[in-house]
Order: sequence, then structure tokens, then C-alpha cells
Amino acid sequence: MGKPREKEPTLDEKYSLPDLQEVKCPRCETGTIEVNRTLHQLPDKEEILILLMECNSCSFSRNDVIPLHSAFQPGIYTLHITDGDLTAKIFRSPTGVITLPEADFEIEPGSAAEYLITNVEGILNRMIQWSKVMLKQYSEHEQEYQKIQSTLNILMECLDGTKNFHLILSDKEGGSYVLTTNESTLYIESISN
Repeated sequence: MGKPREKEPTLDEKYSLPDLQEVKCPRCETGTIEVNRTLHQLPDKEEILILLMECNSCSFSRNDVIPLHSAFQPGIYTLHITDGDLTAKIFRSPTGVITLPEADFEIEPGSAAEYLITNVEGILNRMIQWSKVMLKQYSEHEQEYQKIQSTLNILMECLDGTKNFHLILSDKEGGSYVLTTNESTLYIESISN
């Protein structure tokens, strides 16, 4: 008879989280931010920290999801998609930039950027959505309209799996990364600060 199997630690036991100090609300400056933290394991065993920050006085709230897998190393992840498989997971930190060179499209984080956890299909859908909005805004400007329409056509071909393309995730600060089941399609380049 073998010895009993050791119980695996829970996520809370594995990642001891520090106690939080009181922080004044950045919006109303009178309330206190209450932080709820949840450690969660996704079906593919990826571990994430979910934060919900809410002011106890005004309506200010903010959510953030932080993947716990990342080594937070600065780098450039280049994913080459040739088979229409759009399932690779994209973890973009608030400082990560996503580029699809074939469509001349770049997603830069704004000042209030949060972690983005999605897959390649989700990135393409965002790009398509933004292109459609831009088409409406530039409907009176023929040259810009044609360029946006061309970009939209390329994005649709990528989404349909009829066009090979590269998705590049670069993060000079670190925290972003790509997970794929086919490692041969991913090239990782380190960035030194």
C-alpha cells in the first residue's frame, strides 16, 4: 500500500496575498477604496488574480485581471498564423502593444488600460469593430475611407482563415505573453531595459 497523496495547496495558500492598506478614492477623494481579490484557475490551468476595486462613497469602480503565469519579462511575441487557428491566448498587460502588420493595424494601450485576456479571434474582432467605426467617421473622406476598407477586408480574411498573418505583442515593461498549443508558430524575443 502506497503512502497517501499529499493535498495540493489551494490558490490562496499558493499565493499569499498581502493585506491591503486603506486608499482614498481618486475620484471623490473622500471615500475609501475597498478591494475584493479572487484567485481563479481557468479550465486550461492558467491561474489569474481578479481584482474589484470600489469606492464606499461614490460610484467609482475598476476591475483588473492579472495572470499569475507571466514572469513579467519584457519581450516581443510574434505569432505566425497559417492554419486559421485563432485559439492562441493573448495576455496583454497595460503596457503591451498589439500589432497586425499585414493589416497595418496597431492597438496601443491608453492611460487607463487594464489587462486584456482574450484569444487571436477576440483581437481580430476588436480590430474589425474599430475599423467599422472608423469607416463611418471617414465616410466623407474618400482616400481615408478606402484605406480603412482595405484594412477591414484584410482583417476579415484573417478571421475567416483565408489569409496567413502575424500577430505581434510587444511589451517593454513586461507582463504580456502568448500561450499557444503549437509552439512552432511562436517566436519570442527578449527586450533588455
